[in-house]
Amino acid sequence: MVSRHSIARSAATVLLAGGIAAGSPAGAVDAQAAPVHNGYRHHSVEGRVVARTPLTVRYGPGTHHWATGAVSPGMHVWIRCKAEGTDVGGDNRWYKLADGQGWASAHYVNRYHHVCRCDS
Repeated sequence: MVSRHSIARSAATVLLAGGIAAGSPAGAVDAQAAPVHNGYRHHSVEGRVVARTPLTVRYGPGTHHWATGAVSPGMHVWIRCKAEGTDVGGDNRWYKLADGQGWASAHYVNRYHHVCRCDS
């Protein structure tokens, strides 16, 4: 069975090879390949925001931490690890986002694979 990631990798390789052969500017090729080859893929788990409104990202794993930003509904995020924090909707798990933006409540993020606990 071919995984979704191997298909995406193959597609990015074809795009990159086609861009070089056609003489496309490197920047245009990189912009197309960026979602497939973001630097977090090898150390993180992909997830998707399922909140109906923008999901608040926080400095730490809990609602008492200040907001550092937001992620739009439906957006894909890369999760570095999980920790316990403030209970949100019956779920006290929080995901540390791999891009360094902060923490998001697991209640509003569907993950595609197991997420490891953060080191203490």
